[in-house]
Amino acid sequence: MTVGNRLKMLRLEKRLTLQEVATKIGLAKSSYASYEGGHRNPPIDKLIALAQLYHVSTDYLLRLTNIPDSVESLQKQHLQWDGISLSEKELEVVHQVVELMTEKHQESNKVKLRHMDIG
Repeated sequence: MTVGNRLKMLRLEKRLTLQEVATKIGLAKSSYASYEGGHRNPPIDKLIALAQLYHVSTDYLLRLTNIPDSVESLQKQHLQWDGISLSEKELEVVHQVVELMTEKHQESNKVKLRHMDIG
């Protein structure tokens, strides 16, 4: 399965049109269609936007894993630390920490991208 096939599969699962996805991530329909068609690969900022839209990891979109887990999936898992299962309250804290870390990372990437565009 290619990156484009995976994007198309996710779009169809969400019952979205090409135009809807393109609008949500700030692209022309033809540009997004070229990702699904395998003619172009999405740049990092669009890859992140697509991962957020579909609630999957960028690794999943890039086919580095077949596990679509995103940060939200932490709430669904029975995680353990040193063999001790975490409670729902502890899982919520872990979820919040990971969410803060990913938001900070995404903001950092946006700043880096802006500097790259300027320089």
